[in-house]
Amino acid sequence: MCRPVMGCVACARETSEFALSESRLRHRIAAPVTPQSPRFVRIMPSRTAPLFKFPYAWISAREYRLDRHRLFVLSITTLLFIISASRRFARADSSLAVIEAGIQQAEDAPFIPPSYHFLPGDFVYLTFEIAGFSVKTDRSTDTRHISLTYEIEPQDADDVALVAPIKGTIEADLNPEDKNWTPKRRASFLLPSYIAAGNFHVRIVGRDFVGKSEASKDLPFLIGGIEVPHTYSLTAQNFAFVRKEGDRDALEVAAYAPGDTVFARFNMIGFKLGKGNRYELSYGVTVLRPDGKPLLQDPHAAELKDDTFYPARYLPGSIAITTPSNAPKGQYVFTLTIHDLIGNRTSEIKQSFSIE
Repeated sequence: MCRPVMGCVACARETSEFALSESRLRHRIAAPVTPQSPRFVRIMPSRTAPLFKFPYAWISAREYRLDRHRLFVLSITTLLFIISASRRFARADSSLAVIEAGIQQAEDAPFIPPSYHFLPGDFVYLTFEIAGFSVKTDRSTDTRHISLTYEIEPQDADDVALVAPIKGTIEADLNPEDKNWTPKRRASFLLPSYIAAGNFHVRIVGRDFVGKSEASKDLPFLIGGIEVPHTYSLTAQNFAFVRKEGDRDALEVAAYAPGDTVFARFNMIGFKLGKGNRYELSYGVTVLRPDGKPLLQDPHAAELKDDTFYPARYLPGSIAITTPSNAPKGQYVFTLTIHDLIGNRTSEIKQSFSIE
């Protein structure tokens, strides 16, 4: 083991290139330094020596500098990874939460039970609070501020939005007595008119801009009414003859007296939608007497067209036919013809009633 010698060119050159203390690195010149022979250094980091079977290794000075550069790059990369991971874990461990949330039949009413059914066209109310948010403190003015946003989106079982999202912000300065305070919000929305019965939910998302975190909660609810099967065939379902307009129960036997008004109702399904969930339908009706002659011919009884936010699952239709007082008794054939103007399709449904 040699030590640096005053006036030795090789020792001066080695000392200036490696700048290592004697306690950290022991080195030896492997061969005389000449222009034709490269210099080699035998190194052993004192802290890692016990880990290796052969603690000494011969490397060139250039390789040693490259190793130091690689170690520096690896250290920086590891440090950046640790910082990034700590931030991700901090966001994952955020205590932001949507609490005390529920759906109501009316504003400030008790939360509905799981078996409650809304109907198409009903208003749905809900209440919720946001807790676990971060507070930004301005020490110069001794103020504490929160910055939150929320978004409410009612959706069907396929996550299709029923109405446009309801959005809001919560910006507030907190007082010392607001230590356990949580902001409470209320919202309401109108159910679409032509929505089918099924399972639905309201998704509430809260965001904390100070703590850079997010929390969400789903509130399930049920809608009753008309059950509509998934079909691509244009047809009419739930066709029924009723005694009076507005009756909910269909006649078990569709029998009328001469001069009565025959009421029929049905739901059109399987039609195609255009841009913006637009529908365009029309229907007509033909009624034949018992002898096969027409009692009524109205090919354009009604036309339905509109744009809706939520795609209409069905469209209701109705027909009222006043029979003459001298109408012959017997079986009458009722033919309903539906035209899908967007899908360019036509469908016919035949029913019958009697005059006794």
